[in-house]
Amino acid sequence: MTDFKQIENNLKKEAKKLLESAEVPVVLAYARGYDDKHPMPFAAKSVADVEKIVFNEYCNFNMARYIMRFPDAAKIAIAAKAADSRALVVLIQEEKVRREDLVILGIPASGMKDPKTDQLIDSRTTGGLYNPVEYDILLGEEIRGQKIASPYAVLADYEAMDKEARWAFWKGQLDKCIRCYACRKACPMCYCDPCFIDQNKPRWADKAPQSPGNMMYHLTRFHHLAGRCIDCGECSRACPVGIPLYLFHKKVAKECEEMFGQAAGMNLEDKPVLVDFRVEDSDQILR
Repeated sequence: MTDFKQIENNLKKEAKKLLESAEVPVVLAYARGYDDKHPMPFAAKSVADVEKIVFNEYCNFNMARYIMRFPDAAKIAIAAKAADSRALVVLIQEEKVRREDLVILGIPASGMKDPKTDQLIDSRTTGGLYNPVEYDILLGEEIRGQKIASPYAVLADYEAMDKEARWAFWKGQLDKCIRCYACRKACPMCYCDPCFIDQNKPRWADKAPQSPGNMMYHLTRFHHLAGRCIDCGECSRACPVGIPLYLFHKKVAKECEEMFGQAAGMNLEDKPVLVDFRVEDSDQILR
C-alpha cells in the first residue's frame, strides 16, 4: 500500500524547489477540499502555495485535464499518477503540449479510493497500473510485486450479451443521462472547444436530456475517444447518475489493442492508432 504521507511530503519538497528556482511558474497538484475525502485540483503558483498541497487516497482527478489552462506558462510541473501520465503522453502525441515544457512529478500509487463509496479503485474501472509510464522525478519507489489484473476482465458479462441485449443495456443506461457533461469535464482527452454538442452551425444533436440526443452525444464521444482513452475511469466516477461509461471505453480500447497492438498513452514513441497507417494493420475496423 502506498505511503501517501511520504508522497505528499516529496511532492511538496519538489514543488518548492521548482518554484523557488523559477524553473516553473506553476505546479499542478491537489489541495484539500471541504474535507479530506474531497481534495481538489490545485495550481501552486508561489512557494507559499506549496503548504496547501496534499496527496491522499482520494486524489483521483486526472491532472492532465488542466494542463491546457496555462497556455502562457513557459513550463509546467504536474503531479501525475499512472493514468495521468498516460494522458500526458497522448496530449504530447497530439501536439497539445510539448514534452520539454513539462516537469512530470511521477506518483506510484496503489490503494486509491472512490470517495463516493470508499471502495478501492482497481482494474475494473481503470487500467490497473500503479506506476507512471513517463516522468522526470519519481516521488516514491516503483510499486513491484502487486498483481496486475487485466483491465478487460470486467467486460466478460458485457461481451456475453448479444447485439440486441447490448443495445437495450446502453439505451437504458444513457436514458438516465441528465446532460450535465461531468464526464466531458473530467476527461483529459475532451479538450475540443467548442465540443461538437455545443455547436449550432451545424447543429449535431439536441442538447435536451432526452433519449435521441443522449445517444448521439455519448456514442459520438465514445468514438471520438477510440484509441485515445487512457482508462482513468474519471468519467464514470464523475457521473452523478452512475452510468458505467468505462465499459464502452474499455470495449473500444480492447478492440483497438487487438487490432493495432498498442494501448493509448503507454509509449511516447507510438503514434495514435487512428492517425497512423501501417501496411500490417488489421482491416477489421473497416468491416
